Amino acid sequence: MNNGVNKIELHGVKAEVIAHQVWGVPANALVLKLLEARNALSSRDGYRKVSAICNCYLPKALWPKFHDEPDKWEPYLESVLGEAGVRPDEATALSTGVNMDYLAWQEETYEELWALAFVTAGVSSNAMRIGMDKASTIERNGAYDKVGTINTILFTGSQLDLTPMAASFITITEAKNIALQEMNVRSSYTPEWLATGTGTDQIVVVSGKGDKCRYVGGHTKLGEMMAQTVTAATISAIKKFRGS
Repeated sequence: MNNGVNKIELHGVKAEVIAHQVWGVPANALVLKLLEARNALSSRDGYRKVSAICNCYLPKALWPKFHDEPDKWEPYLESVLGEAGVRPDEATALSTGVNMDYLAWQEETYEELWALAFVTAGVSSNAMRIGMDKASTIERNGAYDKVGTINTILFTGSQLDLTPMAASFITITEAKNIALQEMNVRSSYTPEWLATGTGTDQIVVVSGKGDKCRYVGGHTKLGEMMAQTVTAATISAIKKFRGS
């Protein structure tokens, strides 16, 4: 288990946290660059080929700006990615109110198989038990707030087509829930309930270039490894966020 990133490279994934100013406000972002473009499935951007993934920390002082002017997201992202030498059309990005200082990552390997997860986890303000806690927002014209969020970025060396990539969201979500249970994360709205996530959780899964895998559920070794990386990284990220 690892509790943060300054600059590392694993399995052809170059990870770096970039510090920058956004309209005069200090912020940072995790940029994950690939040696070659790979297929990725994002809960934010859908299915596309990318050469970089970005997890952007947007401090609370910036939330009104993005809420009132959602069209500011694209020029902001272009600026951040430009610092890393990446074009926006080559990347997919997530956003969070969690500082990348609280980032955690985990790697699992078995023979030729490997899985690598990067997680940030803010659980203090909008953790919830989905479907039981009442919804508090309705998205209109793409406007939303940046609040506590669990962002999960998962890489695998195995080649996944769209079907197993979509199925991996189930594995990731179940693994995240194990972490929330282990850390006794409670709903921010109904504290007697265990939380299942936050209302703004996001996922990116990136396929590898190795042998094809069709199944990523709990009965498969790759599914087991995916879950192990996500659970361990999420637990570590929650501990860092809580300062424990």
